Amino acid sequence: MTASPRFLVRTLVAALFVAPVLAACASTNFGAQTDKVYTPADGVTNRDGMVDVLNALIVSDTPGSGRLIAGLANNDTTTDDELAGVSGAGNSQALTISLAGGDTTIPAGGLLQLADNKSANVQVQGDPSQLYAGAFARVTFSFKNADAVTVNVPVLAPGQNYTHVQLTPSPTPTPSESPSASASKSAQPGQKSGSSSTGG
Repeated sequence: MTASPRFLVRTLVAALFVAPVLAACASTNFGAQTDKVYTPADGVTNRDGMVDVLNALIVSDTPGSGRLIAGLANNDTTTDDELAGVSGAGNSQALTISLAGGDTTIPAGGLLQLADNKSANVQVQGDPSQLYAGAFARVTFSFKNADAVTVNVPVLAPGQNYTHVQLTPSPTPTPSESPSASASKSAQPGQKSGSSSTGG
């Protein structure tokens, strides 16, 4: 049976319509996203203020204690800012959070990475039943200039990703005493250092 001219025309029109669609599909790389290695951030990020809080989390190898790390990016390109402190918020108000030395300056248009050993070591202490790997804590970052930022941060074990993070602050070295200072302390007022002769 021979196809009618009208059927052939419809078939041709359909073919002309479908061909560009198929070509467009072929040219679209649907695997563009999945072909790339995607490493999601473990922590939380907040970009609502003048200082961005990036990938904030607490690294803890012992229930009840840990170190809070995050990247703090200053969106002000002309004025430095400073991390003034961190405190517990909401259900985490009982946490004790302290800055144990280190750099707290957030350079203008720059970044302060709290995971670096030279940066402020933000120590977190709390109830072991609430502060442990797998839990969450709500904390507030306070700054000298920018508005405070409050986020819910996960508590993670060091694992393979955070073995480089120094969890406890480095002990402050005690200045060594010079030999001359020790000698001067041992000598009593009015006495000369060294041996004294006795009368015969």
